[in-house]
Amino acid sequence: MRQMPRYEVRYNENEEWKEISDLELMDGLYKLYHRVSPAIKEMLNGTELRTPYGDYRLKWKFGNPRKSQIGQRRLSLVQ
Repeated sequence: MRQMPRYEVRYNENEEWKEISDLELMDGLYKLYHRVSPAIKEMLNGTELRTPYGDYRLKWKFGNPRKSQIGQRRLSLVQ
């Protein structure tokens, strides 16, 4: 059985990452965009999303396996 992805957020660069639910993630992204699927697809590819509300990322169980391949990727959703 596959486990659902988990997400993390930090509202300030000086804060620690904290785990959030799927609904909290969707709510945070929906405030900016009505279509959240492209943003979530980027997160599954290892990108951290930066918004005015906070930074979002996928929580990797054993670290990000793609991070060494893609480097530090960040997608800014600030309009």
